Order: sequence, then C-alpha cells, then structure tokens
Amino acid sequence: MKPTQISIVLFGRDAHLLETRRWVLQSLGYRVLAVSRVSELRNIPSTPPVALLVLCHTLSARECPVGAARASKRWPQVKKLALVRRGSQTPAGMLDQVLETLDGPMRLLATIGELVGYAGSSSYSHTY
Repeated sequence: MKPTQISIVLFGRDAHLLETRRWVLQSLGYRVLAVSRVSELRNIPSTPPVALLVLCHTLSARECPVGAARASKRWPQVKKLALVRRGSQTPAGMLDQVLETLDGPMRLLATIGELVGYAGSSSYSHTY
C-alpha cells in the first residue's frame, strides 16, 4: 500500500455490488475493503485509518446506524456515505452524505472524491 493511499470500507449485503464497487474504486487507486456483516468491521486494522465507510442500500434500517457508529468508534475521523434507493427513508444519524443509487456511478465517484479526496493512479488504472 502506498503511504498516501486512501482507505475505503464498503458495507453491504450484495456480494456482486460490493465486488463491482471495490474493483472500480481500486482501479482508481483507493485501498478498498468490503464487509457484509457489521461484526466484520472489527477485523479491519485500525491503522491505516479508514477515510470513508460506504453503506449500501442493501442494508437494513438498523444496520446502517450500527455500522456508522462502529466505524466512528474505530476510526474517529471516518466519513460516512449512505447509498439509498429513490423514495426510501434516509438512514438516521452520523452521515456525511446520502446519495441515491439511481444517481449513477459517476456521481458516486465524484461524491467519494469530494468527501475524502482523489486517489492517485494505481497499477490497475490502465487495465481494461
């Protein structure tokens, strides 16, 4: 890992969505880890600190605030981004940004860049 690499944790229930998002973010130079259960957050090393927790729309209304709270406790400076479906209720508490899933991947990448900065190019950024 590069010393300036930005760490992101994806938290959701759909393995395919997590893998796709992980691949895209890694190709842009981010360090990305994915978890499907809140208990898995404790297995992620506390250093380097995680800069962003992305909460997928596949989580329950209970899992979002619990995941956000655990991430904040483990990494006090972590930003939290919730992805929600159009018309669904916005998850309560401790979120820095909420983005509708229908806003598309370009809006997601722009929002991540706004929240935590843009990662440098990676060894995968040229891979198609």
